[in-house]
Order: sequence, then C-alpha cells, then structure tokens
Amino acid sequence: MELVKLESGKAVVSSKDIADKFNKQHRDVLKAIKTLDCSPDFRQRNFTPSLYVSPQNKKLPCFDMTRDGFSFLCMGFTGREAASWKEKYINAFNLMESVLLGTPATMKAMNEIVRLIEQDKELASLHGSELAKYRKVKRQNAVAYDKAEKEIQLVLGLKQ
Repeated sequence: MELVKLESGKAVVSSKDIADKFNKQHRDVLKAIKTLDCSPDFRQRNFTPSLYVSPQNKKLPCFDMTRDGFSFLCMGFTGREAASWKEKYINAFNLMESVLLGTPATMKAMNEIVRLIEQDKELASLHGSELAKYRKVKRQNAVAYDKAEKEIQLVLGLKQ
C-alpha cells in the first residue's frame, strides 16, 4: 500500500490512512485535525477536505494533508509503533519529493499519458453514447425496413 500519494502535483497522505496506520479511530484523527492550534492559512495550505469510500461503499469525509500537515498532526503521536510509522511516512514523502523534483522528463511523459487516457475516456464516452443511439435507430430502421420489404413483396405480387 502506498503511504503517500500524488494529488494535483503535491505529495499528500489521507487522514484515513493515518488513522489506520497509527491504530486510531478516524473520527479522533478528524477531531484532532479540526482542533489543531494552527493558523487558518497553515490549515488551508496543508489540510484539504476530501472523501474516501468505506467498506460499506459510503463516501465519508477525510483530509488529504501535505508533509507539513502530517508533521504538525502526527509528531505529537507517541509510542514505539507511532515512531516507526512516522519514520516510514517521512521516508515516503522524501521519496515522492525526490521523484517529483528529479525526473521532469518522466513527469512530463506521465502527464502526457494521463492526458491521452483522459482524451480516450472522453472519446469512449462520446462513442459509447453515439453507439447507444445507433443501436436504437438501428432497431427502428430494421423494423421499418421489414415493413417496407413486406409492402414491396405485396406490390410485386410475391408472398412471404
């Protein structure tokens, strides 16, 4: 499982993942984030409201946080297990940052691939809806054709 993910060009971690890894209830992590004693500007830059899908397939609130947001929140967590997870997350943030900063050609290629995928999705959606329209029209045309063919057969004096 990825500890840190890329969202809008930034390395972030989900409050849900933090709760799971640090053995905390997610509602407690959300409460801790909401009651952090930080400036509104820091909060806005480092804690982005988001959603995750629960095992019951419900969309529930969470926060995506930057490395600074993670540090501000989690550096207060204590215990051997918490220390181990803090270290893993810090390493994951550092790795993500080095990849983002060190490989602009790779990122450019990746962005181009994402653009092509999105373009293909749009075309597939467009073609999918056009195909659905064609199927409907095709059936109507087939019925009309069959009816016309029968009428022509009668005019020609042929029986079907």
